[in-house]
Amino acid sequence: MVDKSLPYAQALLSIGQDTGAEDAFLEELVKTRKVLLENEQLIQVLRHPAISNVDKEKMLLEIFKGDFSEPYQDFLKVVCRHSMAGCLAEIADDYARLLDESRHIQTVKVISAAPLDEAQKEKLTAVLEKKLGGQVRLQCSIDEKLIAGMKIQTEDSVLDATYLGQLEKMKEQLVKS
Repeated sequence: MVDKSLPYAQALLSIGQDTGAEDAFLEELVKTRKVLLENEQLIQVLRHPAISNVDKEKMLLEIFKGDFSEPYQDFLKVVCRHSMAGCLAEIADDYARLLDESRHIQTVKVISAAPLDEAQKEKLTAVLEKKLGGQVRLQCSIDEKLIAGMKIQTEDSVLDATYLGQLEKMKEQLVKS
């Protein structure tokens, strides 16, 4: 499937890198994404084909009046005029990923049976940065079905150190024998 939001994220990142505003744009995108995800009706309005792009633009600029930089407001106008206002959350996700890639930061997904505290996250981050040879950003989630342990997924591999994973391996071995 073609990611229609990617070119908009790339364009904004390019402008941000040229002007030194990439972190400011990230903050503005995160704020935009948060507002959209907290208001499902707003997303539906922004995606509705019967509502004009001009009305969507006015609505967004009114909602975020005074909250954003002028270049970001101009970006919102372009997004609206190209019928992409309903994709702002996806643009934000793409932008964050591209910014991390440009800074050589690898996102590592960590799925654990119980929540990790800050000390555990810091220790895990330090170990992963040493192993992977670069900066790491943890993306943590909880899956109680794992019983105990954690599953760590990088771009290249998956390490399953969960109790459920061990049980499944034992099951496979028993079936084979």
